[in-house]
Amino acid sequence: MKEGGKKTLPPKLKDFFMKRRALPVIYLACAILLISSLMFYEVMKPEKKEDAAVFDQPAESVNGTVETEQMIMPVVEGAIAKTAFYDSKAKAAQQEEALVVFNDTYYESTGVDYALENGKTFAVSAPLSGTVTDVREDAFIGNYIEIDHGNGAVSTFQSIKDIQVKKDDKVSQGQKIGEAGRSILNESAGIHVHFEMTKDGDLINPSALYGKAVSEWK
Repeated sequence: MKEGGKKTLPPKLKDFFMKRRALPVIYLACAILLISSLMFYEVMKPEKKEDAAVFDQPAESVNGTVETEQMIMPVVEGAIAKTAFYDSKAKAAQQEEALVVFNDTYYESTGVDYALENGKTFAVSAPLSGTVTDVREDAFIGNYIEIDHGNGAVSTFQSIKDIQVKKDDKVSQGQKIGEAGRSILNESAGIHVHFEMTKDGDLINPSALYGKAVSEWK
């Protein structure tokens, strides 16, 4: 063979060099795949945390009431129950305290009348978050407010003055809705607020619900 002529590599040696050239390509491809996988994981990881955070939030009813909210008194500290809720299972003495007299006729109290001992007015607030479903002026029972708290729970207030809300307003627990006033029906109570609670249309003694979530009411 002449000097400077091309020489052909043996087949086995040729395969060896081909394999050596292929290895860096394979390594590079693997590295790119690994880096791409790590980048994809890091990008997706925060989104999963955010999704989990959404599901960790407490469940809310349709009108915005948090189901774990525990009912609070709708009146200021120091207000006393002037007239109690009439309980057919209570003792006779307790039932007498839950009667309202009007025109020499006795009526069973369907809620609790709160008043201050000094006879002054006081703020009235929402016992739970909810939606105002009715606001009416009524001299006989006193101005009227109704709030739907979701899950069948509805609160009503009578003998309210300086009303702070209107129909369809969203209210938060503890938000002021008005002040205690007077009514013709229960003039003897003076300045007071009449507070009622119902669950699925049935009257419940409000005094037995404080500190409880709606799901715990019986």
